[in-house]
Amino acid sequence: METIVNIIDAITALLKAGELMPDFSTPRGIFCAIAWVSTLLALGLFILSLFADADAGADVGSDADVGNGDTGFFSVRALIGFLLGFGWGGFVSIQGNSSILTAVLVGLGVGAVMFVIVAGMMKLIYSLKSDGTLKHDSLVGLTGTVYVTVPPHGEPGGQVQIAHPSQLLTIAAVQEGDTPLPAQTRVEVVKATSYLVTVRPL
Repeated sequence: METIVNIIDAITALLKAGELMPDFSTPRGIFCAIAWVSTLLALGLFILSLFADADAGADVGSDADVGNGDTGFFSVRALIGFLLGFGWGGFVSIQGNSSILTAVLVGLGVGAVMFVIVAGMMKLIYSLKSDGTLKHDSLVGLTGTVYVTVPPHGEPGGQVQIAHPSQLLTIAAVQEGDTPLPAQTRVEVVKATSYLVTVRPL
C-alpha cells in the first residue's frame, strides 16, 4: 500500500513540475483538466474496442454492425477527439503566454480539426467493415457439421460450424426434426437469420 502511495505522489510531483496538474481555479488548469479527461476517455474507448473486436471476431456480422452509434458524423469518438484537440490545444497555447481568448480560439481550431479527422476515419472504417460484413442470407444452402448437439423441435442450445468461403463460422443452430443432432453430424442450412441458422441433417 505504501508503495502505491509513493508512486501516486511521484506522479503528482511530475505533473505539478510540468504544470500538467488539473486545476479548476485557473484557465491553464481548466484546459489541462479537459485534456486529461478526454485523454482518459479516449484510452478507455480504445481498450473497450479491443475487447469488442475480439468478441465479434467469431460471430456472424449483422446489420447491427452497420448501424453502430459511432458511424455517424457526431459520434462519441469524434466528440472525444474534439475535446482532446480543444484541451491540449488550449493548454499548449496558454502555456505559451497567450491570452485566454487566443487559447480558446486555438483550442476550438485544433478541436475542430481533430473532430473532422476522427469522424472521417470512423466513417471510413465502418464503411469498410460494412462492405465486408457477412450477410446471413449467404449461409442458406451451405453445409457444415454439428459442433454442439442441436436439440429437436426448434429448441435452442445447439451450435454448428460452417465453412463459409470467407471464414469458418461457429453459429447457434436449431432444427425442426424429432431427434437431437449429435456432434459431428453433417447438416445443411435451410434458413438463416442474424446469429441463428436452421439446419437439417444430410
